[in-house]
Formats: sequence, C-alpha cells, structure tokens
Amino acid sequence: MNSKICGACGTEFSSGSSILHLPFLSPKGVVLCGDTFYISPSKKHMAAMYSYPNRIPLAIKETRRIKDLMMDLEFDTMHGFYADQNVYLDAKVILEDSMNRYI
Repeated sequence: MNSKICGACGTEFSSGSSILHLPFLSPKGVVLCGDTFYISPSKKHMAAMYSYPNRIPLAIKETRRIKDLMMDLEFDTMHGFYADQNVYLDAKVILEDSMNRYI
C-alpha cells in the first residue's frame, strides 16, 4: 500500500504543485490532483494549469514533462479541486488524450 507524491509540477509558484497517487483506493489507483489539473465540467477534458484561479494553462514544454510523469503512474480515478470534478473511470486515458491534444 505505497502512495507516491509527485511534486514540482510547474505553476506560478516557485515550489510548484503536487499530486498524490494512492494505488490502493481503486482497482487501478487514484490521483488527488488538487489544482494541478483543471477537469472540465463534462469530465472529458483536462488541462495542466499554471494559474488555476485565472484558468491559465501551463506552457507546452512543462505540460509535456508533467504528462510524462503522470503516464508512469497507474490510475483510473482522479479527484479534482472541487468534488464535482471527480472522474471515476478512465481518468488516465482522458488525461493522456487531453495532454496530447494540447502538446
């Protein structure tokens, strides 16, 4: 039951932001992303954010780096900043498709 914190995702703050990977909370694992990713109301798209409150996405280079880090994790569920943003199925696929579309 190992959890993993992926830190230093680029944001407007010099220390970056973090996500928490909890592999034991669902069949393939759960990611708690806070404000690192914006999950659209339809839950079909996600974006890596530079400034969450201002809805400013990260630069392409940094988005590519974060995508590579996230693809090393196994997860099917992602909990967003707000409770109504949670994705309970295929979260990794949605994230990968969204990142590929952006980069």
